[in-house]
Amino acid sequence: MQLIEDRTKRILIVEDEGLIAADVQKKLQRLGYPIPAVAQSGVEALRCARSAPFDLALMDIRLKGDMDGIATAQALKAEFEIPVVYMTAHADQDTIDRAKLTEPLGYILKPITDGDLRSVVQISLYRHEMERRLRTSEAWLSTTLRSVGDGIIATDTAGEIVFMNPVAEKLSGWSGTDGHGHLLMDILALFEESTDQPAKNPIFDLIPGESRCYQLIPRNGADTVVEVQCFENRLPAASTQPTPLVAGPEANGTVDELLGAIVVLRDTTARKHMEGRLVQSQRMEAVANMAGGLAHDFNNQLMVILGYSEELCARLEGEDKKAALEIKHAASTASANTGQLLMLSRRAEARFEVLNVNQVICELQPIISHNLGKSLTLVTDLGSPEGFVRGDRNQLRQVLLNLALNARDAMASSGELRIESSTVEIDPDSPEARLYRPGQFVRLRVADTGEGMDKAKLARIFEPFFSTKKAGFGAGLGLSIAHSIIVQSQGYIRAESEPGRGTAFEILLPCVGTFRGIGAAAGFACPDPEDATPTVLLVEDEDSVRRLMHKFLENEGYQLLEARNAEEAAAIAEVYPGPIHVLVADVLMPGMTGPELAARLMPLRPAMKTLFVSGYRHDVVQPRGLRSSDLNLLPKPFPAAELLRRVRMLLEQGTRLVQ
Repeated sequence: MQLIEDRTKRILIVEDEGLIAADVQKKLQRLGYPIPAVAQSGVEALRCARSAPFDLALMDIRLKGDMDGIATAQALKAEFEIPVVYMTAHADQDTIDRAKLTEPLGYILKPITDGDLRSVVQISLYRHEMERRLRTSEAWLSTTLRSVGDGIIATDTAGEIVFMNPVAEKLSGWSGTDGHGHLLMDILALFEESTDQPAKNPIFDLIPGESRCYQLIPRNGADTVVEVQCFENRLPAASTQPTPLVAGPEANGTVDELLGAIVVLRDTTARKHMEGRLVQSQRMEAVANMAGGLAHDFNNQLMVILGYSEELCARLEGEDKKAALEIKHAASTASANTGQLLMLSRRAEARFEVLNVNQVICELQPIISHNLGKSLTLVTDLGSPEGFVRGDRNQLRQVLLNLALNARDAMASSGELRIESSTVEIDPDSPEARLYRPGQFVRLRVADTGEGMDKAKLARIFEPFFSTKKAGFGAGLGLSIAHSIIVQSQGYIRAESEPGRGTAFEILLPCVGTFRGIGAAAGFACPDPEDATPTVLLVEDEDSVRRLMHKFLENEGYQLLEARNAEEAAAIAEVYPGPIHVLVADVLMPGMTGPELAARLMPLRPAMKTLFVSGYRHDVVQPRGLRSSDLNLLPKPFPAAELLRRVRMLLEQGTRLVQ
């Protein structure tokens, strides 16, 4: 390889003999380098390095003063990363050994010739640049390996671990420091997924690029199913021949040096969960399509049976009439079953409205308690803020009642059924975003203390007419219909269970808004419409701004209705039973604007006062039908005190009007 001289490099000469320093300086100038700086001591060399950058230092080993050349080289390298070439006439072995510890780029013997100086400077500068590129490449590689989502373990030719990235550390339960130097199978407790027998070392058992799933038992934590791949780590052999089209370990007649192996671990939990949900969704879709077709055909036949049975009931007497009535009753029962099939096929018409989930649970609480009987206990934990969803009230009641009845059948003579509600935010960067779409959801959890079930039965829990026999879960169409209703509402439902630990169903429904009342923290989930505490409807499409304003108003003690856009706010305002005292809305939002929302709510909430907030100062246009007195504008950014002052002013205006 031909070296290309870069004569723009700055060189520092550290030499206490003035004549020698001047001679080296002139030689470098003749070679075309900028006029080098000269220092006669280690202290002076450090002072020069602090005042200007240098690419190379030519250092006399034997310097006078407190710092010799070796100590000065160590200081330059530690503080400035300046590479060093030693200049020496002679040196003993101890001095040479000390000099090696500073990792010099080379040595040059005195007296120095132009040719020797040119060669050592050129080679040293080139070597330093190559080392810098190598360090940069290693830094990029290390950062990449540590940031990838898969576990990476590197071993040497003896099978001992030399590197583990953070994902591999988490999966195995070993830190990279503790695992370094251990054999791979000492820290990877792998078992065959099908037989539960200890697995062979995948480095030898798998061909390069082949993948296989294993059960991994970490040092601490829960067992995980991982997909493992292994690759040879080879150093390409040097060759002056052209690169062949098909490269391999023996390309160009040379053999690549084997450095070890790379083991890739991939946690398959999320993928298997997604695959299971996809299979279940496809199976349920097929069943739903079949159910819809069957319901159509059944209804045609039932129409005929019911029609003729009614005619027979009118014409017959005595025992014959009783028989005809039995036929009519059986046909009516069958008609109700086809109604369930239609719901399963999602062809039944749903009447969507905005629902307060906590209120629906409160409405069902007496019915569920009655069905559980005296031996079973119902516990509700209705969280705050309360969530609003868009759904069919009767269908949501049916889902909760089905889950409660199945829980009752799963428990023995005693037990506890627990119904919880809360609001959750699925962040786009969170692990949950792999399973659910990002956004805000209302979370319902229905859990029992029954016998539970194993994984095989759990996988079929939502199939029509599937029953676990002993536990009684899934009998009939109840859980299948619950699954269909939740999917139709754009939500998610899943079940968790283990033998002896009961079963829990978790439902996520898209949240269109929230309500936080002052009594919520004490467990008061169903708000009193006559509560004297002012209620504020907060509408802001920017999540971070809405959370901040929510905090300001909540700290002041207001009850809060919250929505992310005007459409959701309008739907909440139409169903909320209590008074809304103040509307705080952003002026410009996607879809309906703040003033348009206020105009829409005015006939429904004539006593409601309005405060607009906006990042613009001149963007409010008075819409038709909106009072000019309602055009209160609070420009962003604003402090908490100003927001609260404006709200208090509006509340005082409303109080004076009432008086």
